[in-house]
Amino acid sequence: MGDPFTLDNPCSKRMSVIAKELNRRGHEAIILAPDTPGIEKKEGVVYCKTPPLKKTTLGRLKNQGCLAFSSLKKGKQQKNIDIVLTTCPPPLINIAGVKIAKYHNAKLIYDVRDIWPDVAFEMGSFSSNSIYAKTFSFIRDYMLKYADLVTAVSNGKVNKLKGYNSQKRIICIPNGFNTDFLNTEINHDLYNNIRSKGETICTYIGNIGLAQGISQLIFIAEKCRDENIPVRFLVYGSGAEEPQLRKYVDDNKLTNFSFEGRLPNKDMRTVLEASDINYVSLVNANLKDSVPTKLYEALGVGCPVLLVAEGDSTDVLNDTGLGITVSPNDKEKLWQCFISMNSSLKTINTKKEQAMEIIKNKYSLQRSAEMIVDEMERLVSEA
Repeated sequence: MGDPFTLDNPCSKRMSVIAKELNRRGHEAIILAPDTPGIEKKEGVVYCKTPPLKKTTLGRLKNQGCLAFSSLKKGKQQKNIDIVLTTCPPPLINIAGVKIAKYHNAKLIYDVRDIWPDVAFEMGSFSSNSIYAKTFSFIRDYMLKYADLVTAVSNGKVNKLKGYNSQKRIICIPNGFNTDFLNTEINHDLYNNIRSKGETICTYIGNIGLAQGISQLIFIAEKCRDENIPVRFLVYGSGAEEPQLRKYVDDNKLTNFSFEGRLPNKDMRTVLEASDINYVSLVNANLKDSVPTKLYEALGVGCPVLLVAEGDSTDVLNDTGLGITVSPNDKEKLWQCFISMNSSLKTINTKKEQAMEIIKNKYSLQRSAEMIVDEMERLVSEA
């Protein structure tokens, strides 16, 4: 149970690889996903009636609440269910996962990619005494109570969840790099277009929202312009902060910085291959247990990363050595790290092949899928 079964969001990428591993071992995987207008239907997916997502708080609640009710109905219609795996976010559908598991007398796995409402507190999205906080706290504790196994994508999240329920078995099943990504064809026209834009290319790919800290990348671009350092900054994506950031870039005539629009998933590898530096950031140092999935993708194709974060994500980058990490919200330190990285790219790139091997062998979604399916088989054998 999760987000739309397309391959352009972290939930779908994780769930699709788990489904493939289940099928490879001779198990049947049934995926419940929203049936929203324009979605590309996939074989093996049960689509649940869901209204279009409006990116407001109430819009998200309506979308996910309807998905919870429709997935509960569809889930009860399935046959011979041994295990229900429900993933968070989105948190509202998780209670439906409990109900489906109870209906089928099946084992329940609660897969946590972000802890709600904790991640919202860390981003400053709402206060701890709000109705949203109380609702999501209830769901979190409810899931920890009824799950037969809890999985989380980082050690930091595991430790935090154990603080809420020390009696529950909670293990780390990390997110990671989908090795199938390397089979994506290069778009040579796009590649050549990117390389023609400047001597050094720094890219960002992803959501342009509250958690990404794109304003810090704009700060670097301004410094490069002012000091005549030839770097071109390309941002691929969309999000809530995009309009105001676009206005700032236009008003300040920042010609070395451009918004390139949403990037089709099939072209993501091309952009990373064409990049000299990929910018990956979290908006503040509170998000210590978060590891952006785009970090794995950049490192997986051998693209050096400027990582603006603290905590678990820095461990991944340091393991590969393919880039530099700096704490959020220290702009002068960020600038110095960028200059250092830009001047030492030739040395950093000597670690490219080694970094790709480390990501493939230690941080792949395929390896994580093997781990979680091992746990599924163990739960069924113990039933």
